[in-house]
This record gives sequence, C-alpha cells and structure tokens, in this order.
Amino acid sequence: MSKVKYFTSQISAKTSEDSDAPRRQRVLIRAIRSTGVEVVEGKFKVPDDWRTISSKRDWADRFRPAPPAKMIKDHDTHFATHESQPWKVLVELPQEKFTDVAIATHLLRDFYTGTCDHALILSNDSDLCPAIELAVQDGHHVGVFSPTESVSRDLERVSSWAKPIRFELLTQCQMPNEVRVPDSSTTLSRPAQWK
Repeated sequence: MSKVKYFTSQISAKTSEDSDAPRRQRVLIRAIRSTGVEVVEGKFKVPDDWRTISSKRDWADRFRPAPPAKMIKDHDTHFATHESQPWKVLVELPQEKFTDVAIATHLLRDFYTGTCDHALILSNDSDLCPAIELAVQDGHHVGVFSPTESVSRDLERVSSWAKPIRFELLTQCQMPNEVRVPDSSTTLSRPAQWK
C-alpha cells in the first residue's frame, strides 16, 4: 500500500504579489484532499526584521519602485556616504514555519512504526538531511526528487538516491481540470492561470 502526503503552508495575502494566490492555493488544497492525499499544513508568518540594503547595483536599482532620479541626483553625496556604512530597512520577511520539521517527523515516525518501508521525497530542502540520514543509516530507503534542475549536494550525500524530477513526469502527474469533492455536489476547477 502506498500513501501520499502533501506538506504546505497557506501563503499570506499580506505579502503575495498576487492577491488571488491564497484563494487559488485553498482550491488546490481542497482538490488534493479530495483525492485521498493527506495534507499536512504548517504556518506562514510575516514578522518584521531589519535587513541591509544591497551594495550591488546603482541606487536607482536597489528599490522597487525606483526612487525619483532627481532625488538621487540631488542627494548623490548623501547616498554615497552609505557605501561603507550601508542603510538598513525594516522589511516584512515571509517565513514558512514547521513544514520541513513536519516532513522529517512524519518520515521518521512512518519508518519506525512500520507503516513505511520506502519513502520518496519531492523537495530540495537540505534542512531534511538529518532525518533522511538517520533513516538511511538505519537501513531504510529514501529517494529524493528535486523540483529544480539541480539537487542539493547535502541531499545527494545522505539519501539513497537524489535527482531532478523529469519535466515529462511532472506533466504526466497533473490533476484533471475538474475534481469532484467526494460525498458532495461540489466540483473544483483548475484556476485559469494554472492551465
């Protein structure tokens, strides 16, 4: 018997550049659950934190939207004084919390309770290395598919195998455009932006 688990966190409307992204994600999560996949949700936090403005590029290229050219021209001496002592800005720093810990915890629990003998993880997050390394050292098989074109060297080192997922495999594993929610008259439709 195989089981699929999907680990995610609800994205924050506060920081998303697309105000409709949180709604689309909720539709996706409902569709995934309706197929029998276990969805494990973490949290998404947006704390404020101080960060140094990059010293790369011209001042006009360090802001979005760019400051007025006249402001930079009129105050070029002031801007130049901050090359050796960079400005810091208070930013909203989106953070997905608990997702990697949840993956690691479920992985180890499923192996050690005997509900799993092989695991396949779709991630390129090297924070998973300690859990994968423990499982493999104890004789369990853990393969890793990276959703990017490269694979973390740390994941390659500790897993049974690790490689980028093939694009054609991703296209074969897409959900249908419409998913019927079991025991309901509700049908969920794939958002137009995802077609």
